[in-house]
Amino acid sequence: MTTAENKAIVRVYFDKMTSGAVDLPDLLADDVTWWVPPSSKLGGTHEGKAAVLELMGSGVDLYDADTPLDVEIEQMVAEDDWVTVQTTITGKTARGEDYRNHYHFAFQLRDGKIVLVKEYVDTLYAEQKLFG
Repeated sequence: MTTAENKAIVRVYFDKMTSGAVDLPDLLADDVTWWVPPSSKLGGTHEGKAAVLELMGSGVDLYDADTPLDVEIEQMVAEDDWVTVQTTITGKTARGEDYRNHYHFAFQLRDGKIVLVKEYVDTLYAEQKLFG
């Protein structure tokens, strides 16, 4: 895959994530790994599609279901099979509080599928807003 094709897949991922598309799992390789900073309540290494989908599902209830999340892609850079993305994600917490956090994702792709994600986030802010 070209870097442009890999970037397009990552853009589709964010589109499907924000719209709640049921076919989002189709973008993930069966052996996908997702890493979240260990200081997060959802932190650690989640290995395999089932574990990654469980991670994603566990985050859904942290946000107000009636307020769609807005993902502002500030920068996307690709080289070889890696795509990195700086984003700001805005929404409402399940308690109705405003949420605006800054993220950096590093995606590795193979054969048009996401195989590895490293998610960097302001964990203190997320802890206070989502779990506090």
